[in-house]
Amino acid sequence: MDVEIGEVVEGRYKIVRAIASGGMGTVFLAEHWLIKRRFALKILRGEYAADATMIRRFMNEALAAGTLGHPNIVEATDMGFTKTDTPYIVFEFLEGASLASEIDRKGKVSVPRALRIAYQIASALEAAHQADIIHRDLKSENVLLVRKLDIEDHVKVIDFGISRILTASDRTAVGNTVTGTPEYMAPEQILTPDTVDRRCDVYALGVVLYEMLAGHLPFTPPVGSTLPLDIDTAHALLTRILTERPAPFKRADAPPGLVEMVVDKLLAKEPAERYQSMKQVQRALEAFASVLPQRDTPAPTLDRGEPMNLDQLAAEVRQLGSRWSLEDGVLTLDIYHRELSRLAAAAERAAAMADVLAARPRIAIEHPHLRLTIPEPQRVTSLVLAKRVEQWLREHW
Repeated sequence: MDVEIGEVVEGRYKIVRAIASGGMGTVFLAEHWLIKRRFALKILRGEYAADATMIRRFMNEALAAGTLGHPNIVEATDMGFTKTDTPYIVFEFLEGASLASEIDRKGKVSVPRALRIAYQIASALEAAHQADIIHRDLKSENVLLVRKLDIEDHVKVIDFGISRILTASDRTAVGNTVTGTPEYMAPEQILTPDTVDRRCDVYALGVVLYEMLAGHLPFTPPVGSTLPLDIDTAHALLTRILTERPAPFKRADAPPGLVEMVVDKLLAKEPAERYQSMKQVQRALEAFASVLPQRDTPAPTLDRGEPMNLDQLAAEVRQLGSRWSLEDGVLTLDIYHRELSRLAAAAERAAAMADVLAARPRIAIEHPHLRLTIPEPQRVTSLVLAKRVEQWLREHW
């Protein structure tokens, strides 16, 4: 290894233990020497330290994770070099499990939960696409489910290491073996890898959603195959991806049209036949969530229903209580406390709720005052956010 347990990297990060290892590098739990905060420190494998292509991939991951600033994308906070001049990236430390391990453990995921997870993935990738970053290696292993405060299944998309930088020579084959994750590859990644665009991520999200709902991937290597796949096995798998329609799966609890949407729209062979953006995917997921039975509806994530009229909205705001006001089409919460830590806790809680709802309120603290401003309060999601914040305040304030 390029570092030892107990070593302090660049005078800041004390290595505690290894927590994960992959083809590109090893991830260690590290503690900042001064502020005593835990981080995940990813170090490029030593044999790649002089490989320009691998270093470019590694730096690209730091750039993507460090600049997107989206609540569903893992955040990179620092980077540097070890004493052996091997590059490392510092990420926020996340406690949770990968979606892949959750599927392995439970099999099929409930429809509401699958829609909730897929919606957050789509939100993360929409932000990446807006920044002209295509993930290109989305898979269930690269989706972490973490607990944020008391919110379950908060999604963090990780591993942007091959985004935007792959070439036809290094994307699919090295020698006689296939690299990457063929089961999640869109057909155009196989045929014309130098021309892929954001729609390859739409396809990969379709594979992930199919995997959650069916309990298995749409196309898999033969039983007994090992990674990396040999050239013949990989060729057979890629041929199926190029030529076969994924088998429709059966879910008695799925709303009408959901299976067809996954199989024929997300997993369409031709990019032009898929949804053209993650924003379109989000709207489709919202529509399916809206027709689920109420007891199963994933309320904390998706925006459902038509905007309410002003009379309905005014009645809802009155029920929130005296802390809330509605003026000029904006819903505002004002709370006061002499302890800044209490105001910060309320702001953090509201922010966590907003992340899960994909809402974008404005939060400002000017001691001893906290103001939360929610635009478009007539939207169902906005009002759900307000009600959940108020419920938390009544229980903890």
